[in-house]
Amino acid sequence: MGRFEWNPGSDHWWWSDGLYRLYGYEPRSVEPTMERFLQHKDPQDRARIDAVFARALSQGGPFSCYHRIFDVRGRRRTVVVVGYGDRNLEDTHTVCMHGFMVDVTAAGREETNAALEATLQTRAGIEQVKGALMVVHRLSADAAFEVLRGHSQVYNKKLSSIVAEVLAAIGRRDGSEEISRAGLDRLLWDASH
Repeated sequence: MGRFEWNPGSDHWWWSDGLYRLYGYEPRSVEPTMERFLQHKDPQDRARIDAVFARALSQGGPFSCYHRIFDVRGRRRTVVVVGYGDRNLEDTHTVCMHGFMVDVTAAGREETNAALEATLQTRAGIEQVKGALMVVHRLSADAAFEVLRGHSQVYNKKLSSIVAEVLAAIGRRDGSEEISRAGLDRLLWDASH
């Protein structure tokens, strides 16, 4: 598995060591660029990749794509990309796209699928709690995420743990009552400690 970040405005890329290795490079041995990113994609999957990136650039938010790549030795791998496009404060354009590329080629597929499922569940949980914060506090998506990230950093607890505890607490509530601002704040506080 490898991670990436791309700033579309400056066209600056960052790849984790794992992503370099997935493409067959030694870490930091080449400069990550859009051209290099695309040269490894199977040409038959290029239209799908272009459509996913175009949507993420224009709308932001979560994205995913299942496609094939070729490493520097010409070996074909099947990968899944799961990521998120962050918007600027005015919500007019995507300022950063970041995510994970997971190798789901037949070798090790069970372990990879389990890791991918865990990643997707964590992302879905974050989006659910972010949505609750957005509705109850009338926050933007970015501001709601900052609230979650702030709790994680201040109380030194994994974001995924906080989100899981908030969702479990919401699940234990009587579904007939709406959650109040104070109620959600209390659930977030309890989950952070």
